[in-house]
Amino acid sequence: MTTPDGSPWVAVSKTPTTINLHANTSAPSNTTSSDQSIATNDRHLSDLRSWLYATFSWGYETPAASSAVAAPSTQATYAAASSAAHSSATGEVLATPADNGAEYLSPVTIGGQKLDLNFDTGSSDLWVFSTALTSAQIGEHSAYDPSKSSSYQQLDGSTFSLSYGDGSGAAGVVGFDTVDIGGATVTRQAIELATSVSSAFVSDADSDGLVGLAFSTLNSVSPRPQKTFFDNIMSELAQPVFTAALDLDGSGTYEFGTIDSSKFTGDLQFTPVNASSGFWQVDSNRYSIGGKDCDRTNASPAIIDTGTSLLLLDPEVVQAYYADIPSASYDSTVGGYTYDCSESLPEFAVAVGDYMANIPGSGITFAPVSTKTCFGGVQSNSGSDLQIFGDVLLKHHFVVFNGQSEVIGMAAKAE
Repeated sequence: MTTPDGSPWVAVSKTPTTINLHANTSAPSNTTSSDQSIATNDRHLSDLRSWLYATFSWGYETPAASSAVAAPSTQATYAAASSAAHSSATGEVLATPADNGAEYLSPVTIGGQKLDLNFDTGSSDLWVFSTALTSAQIGEHSAYDPSKSSSYQQLDGSTFSLSYGDGSGAAGVVGFDTVDIGGATVTRQAIELATSVSSAFVSDADSDGLVGLAFSTLNSVSPRPQKTFFDNIMSELAQPVFTAALDLDGSGTYEFGTIDSSKFTGDLQFTPVNASSGFWQVDSNRYSIGGKDCDRTNASPAIIDTGTSLLLLDPEVVQAYYADIPSASYDSTVGGYTYDCSESLPEFAVAVGDYMANIPGSGITFAPVSTKTCFGGVQSNSGSDLQIFGDVLLKHHFVVFNGQSEVIGMAAKAE
């Protein structure tokens, strides 16, 4: 999970940059008033605003953005890493969509207890609801109980505290336990047990926590950061990879240690990652609207973030896209671009290195905000120094995260 400036969850002294859903920070000159039906649909609008806050407002100080590191041949680099000696461990879990694809949840077993967690390539903490929370806070969540695990060990003196730009957050203690993701198992994985959570997390009854899958340098545990699940298990995997194949129909998966060729078409195209940022960060110097390409020399780098729902781009790219949609305008009431749901939307694509990752026009809409008005899945990053490629884009592609070669591979998903 990240804010529009590319930040993961943990707050530091610097105030994080967030999107203000009540102010027009990127409106084009033809901004119009809100659709009348939005104003009469207060409950639906409140629900959408709550989700937007939860999506955009989590914050952490942003590492300096820089271009992706160069590699003489990403195909060769990837092939060399994949042929290296590894164990044979693999794991696979379903990625079940919730809230219209706002998040994808997967079953994870911790100390023999099953929880549904959000796999997030934009952060590096594995934290869960725990029985140290009040019954009111736990609500409908599954809560991890360390007393019921014979393998749990407290990490004395270590804590975590995650704060977000809208005031939401979580904090607690840290320990070790056995974590099993679809058969891929780490016997001594750092887990962060929430002893306090904000109301935003309490109200999201679908998710029991997160599995952070960015690089371990972003882990928030104090005084000593801990390794992510992927970093811990990578040397034991048959291949040093995990993959994301997300789908709104519920058939999507995350896999560790293997690349299932039946889940994509054509060849995987690999792009080097600037791992020094802590993110799966890539160059993105081109976009396409309705098949018309546009190169950019001043584009912000992008991060591949399964924990963000939307595609958050530099403002001029977003304005260019919605300029092709007659009914589109920036609506400060909901904090983003909306349009008539009956519109026929143009296809859109952005570059991930040299790979053009497309979204068909039918896949642009994120959610309706009224009976006639829809909220777009392509929105502005409010001029921050990172673009965020979230699930609106990723669900149309098969994505490989190679931790040893530090490359991203992408191909069109198989039908």
